[in-house]
Amino acid sequence: MKTKQELLNKYKSNEEIYNLINAHYGTKESFQIPDLGIIFFDKELSKGIVGGEKLTYEDFLDLQFQTKTDFRGSFFMCWVYCPMGFKGEVETFAKDKICFKRIFDEYMLPDTTIEMGKEDHVWMSSEGFGKLNKGDCVSFSAEVYRYIKKSNGKRLDYGLRNPEDVEIISKYDLPSDDDLIMQTIDGILCETCEMADFCATKSNCMRDPKERKLLKKQMFEMVKGTPKKEK
Repeated sequence: MKTKQELLNKYKSNEEIYNLINAHYGTKESFQIPDLGIIFFDKELSKGIVGGEKLTYEDFLDLQFQTKTDFRGSFFMCWVYCPMGFKGEVETFAKDKICFKRIFDEYMLPDTTIEMGKEDHVWMSSEGFGKLNKGDCVSFSAEVYRYIKKSNGKRLDYGLRNPEDVEIISKYDLPSDDDLIMQTIDGILCETCEMADFCATKSNCMRDPKERKLLKKQMFEMVKGTPKKEK
């Protein structure tokens, strides 16, 4: 596609997308919309996508509408914000590639809060990792990049490349699912707290520490269905 009208014609039966294109085409706006995902209208962001060197601006918008929410959300957060590092467990190898059973990431938000995320079954080029074996756990830094994924139709996704500072670590150094659950609970408590406007970050929480600890324990048990073990 090469014109706004071509794009509008494709989505003339979808009122939400049609109106979105009509109102924001050519701007630098971005939107997070339920069921539609995150849409960037900035033309500059159509550049630098691996496999999308010939994308037009209209193709870029269409690709995002087709992708919806089907992308690696944690890597997306690292792309938007400041990635602080990655940790993963080697699952298998294939030719010049390495597959991680799971990769945990940390990224810094504008308020300097550090968040964690994870992605399962991640393939990367093995170049830069050195000699590794199945089951090895490593920490590393890497570049987050965008690419066009072509399985089950084209969509925009996020991956990692050019690993650096690779170090073998203990499996116990990897975050657990429980750690990620507690992070989510922390976020919910902050967002719903009546004193949220008076806190710059989670580190200077004004809530009573004992009350917060009890709430976190109760919410964890609701999610897991089992009592939380005290460390």
